[in-house]
Amino acid sequence: MEEIISLKIAFWSEEDGCGTTSSMAAIASMCSNVWGMKTILMQSRNQEGDLYKKLEGIPYSSKVREESAYYALGGLDYLLWQEEHRQLDAAMMLNSMVAVVKERMYYLPQGEHKKRNVYANTLKDAMAQILRLSEYLSDLTFIDCGSGPDELSEYLLAQADAVVINLSQERQALDAYFQSRHAFCNNVVYLVNRYCQESVYNIQNLNRIYRLQGNLAVIPHNPFFRYASDKGKLEPFIRRHIRGSMLDCQFYFMKELMRSSHMILKAAGFAE
Repeated sequence: MEEIISLKIAFWSEEDGCGTTSSMAAIASMCSNVWGMKTILMQSRNQEGDLYKKLEGIPYSSKVREESAYYALGGLDYLLWQEEHRQLDAAMMLNSMVAVVKERMYYLPQGEHKKRNVYANTLKDAMAQILRLSEYLSDLTFIDCGSGPDELSEYLLAQADAVVINLSQERQALDAYFQSRHAFCNNVVYLVNRYCQESVYNIQNLNRIYRLQGNLAVIPHNPFFRYASDKGKLEPFIRRHIRGSMLDCQFYFMKELMRSSHMILKAAGFAE
């Protein structure tokens, strides 16, 4: 495998409930386990932050805190505070992350206290510095930008090497998006989560109707995967079934997840 530079992949959807966070964590787990890439996952600060629900199943307890007049900072809020005071460095960021798989897969939790306007004036600059540090610390950075337009998400999407647009198979939502399709300056992959081949809007028809030019990936509907994700056991589920044979009940799911992961990596510029 060729040596690569660090890559940034942003996940976004136009509507809530597309399974964006779970799909991002599943793709990241595949990249970590199959290609041995060191991955960091984070979420835009415009969200409530539920990565820990997918990857640990217990609330985040900060290892590094900074006392202020208002509250003890942790996670992303801690890093934003440090950047505002020109003290943020790679060691602080590493200590603020939670290890899902040691030396290989980490996530940056949201702060325990949501005060969205505290760093409003410096948020973009601070996120830029966090992304630079993430590139230094990892092979891949995954950014969950949530749903809908906002200034911070637009900035993060513009910084990414590839953008993954999460879609449902609902006609109304599909038409709403593609009638005013967003233009991105970087490579785009369309990802259907909870995919059902029996739907009228299957891969073949989606490509035909919306002219996706082969940039369509899917993660099949799977109640076992969804249960594992809801219980914070997503990464062990992926790792357990990743080498499964055709007799494994998860073979089809893992095959499509592998294909989607490879497509997204290729769009970002990864070369095996």
